[in-house]
Amino acid sequence: MDKTELLNKMRIGRARLDAALAQLTDEQMVEPGLANGWSVKDLLAHFGFWERRIATLFDYLKRSSMPAPGVDDSDVDQLNARVYAENQARPLADIRREEQAAYKTLVALVENASDADLFDPHRFDWTEGDPFVGWIADNTYDHYREHLPALQAWVEQVRRQARASS
Repeated sequence: MDKTELLNKMRIGRARLDAALAQLTDEQMVEPGLANGWSVKDLLAHFGFWERRIATLFDYLKRSSMPAPGVDDSDVDQLNARVYAENQARPLADIRREEQAAYKTLVALVENASDADLFDPHRFDWTEGDPFVGWIADNTYDHYREHLPALQAWVEQVRRQARASS
């Protein structure tokens, strides 16, 4: 993979996510219809958290060979639960704006990063022989792909409900 292919995958993944989101109203985005009682708003807060986290990690790795203290993703479920709780009372518009900004930050990060920063498996000691591109994929297009079936199922459920009530 090269930078052009990475950006293409990011943009295609994002377009698929945006296409699903475009089919929902703001009211439908705040209804709990996804797994674990999550709403689409919760999912967007989740995406935004991980997108910001990976950008912060990259920035720190560029300045130092190790991640910032407290950057420990060993308990992903606990982090996800914390993000969920912290964003419950926040407005959808704020979460959408922040998530979109986080995604744009990652696109700019990729556009401006060197090939070595992205693809050299030995560039950052902390990545233990894995290129940083894997973290970007895991927190953009692969992450969207992981959650897209549930989101699309929610979109379909909303459509069925609308047809049944009309």
